[in-house]
Amino acid sequence: MKISATMLRNHLGQLTLTYFVDHSEVPEDLSELDSYIDTMQHDAQAAGDLPWLLLGLRQLVNDPQVDLASYGGGVFPLKAEGMRDIICHVLHRLDAPGGIAPPALPITLESMSGEAWRAHRDAMQPPG
Repeated sequence: MKISATMLRNHLGQLTLTYFVDHSEVPEDLSELDSYIDTMQHDAQAAGDLPWLLLGLRQLVNDPQVDLASYGGGVFPLKAEGMRDIICHVLHRLDAPGGIAPPALPITLESMSGEAWRAHRDAMQPPG
């Protein structure tokens, strides 16, 4: 199954960018991100991306080939481990199906325009 890496970056970037507008470092207690995660969830649900976002996040944290730092939004220099911790917290906060376990089906992360992603997504059955 193909999932848009661009979509994942957009939703994660929304989370990190809005947090780092008012903060200069990663919170020691990741629960400080909860309201930002709730907003990300709402926006992903409204866009029709939520089930694929959760599946894609599970792929991110379980694929050692992925540069997690590249999913941090680019404003604050997040290291891969910090981004992994944030993604795991997102999955726990949203009670994602499957938790942080690797997806049961093979996932390929691909760069896609928003239009290409929506067309591809709309042609698939929602995961889960």
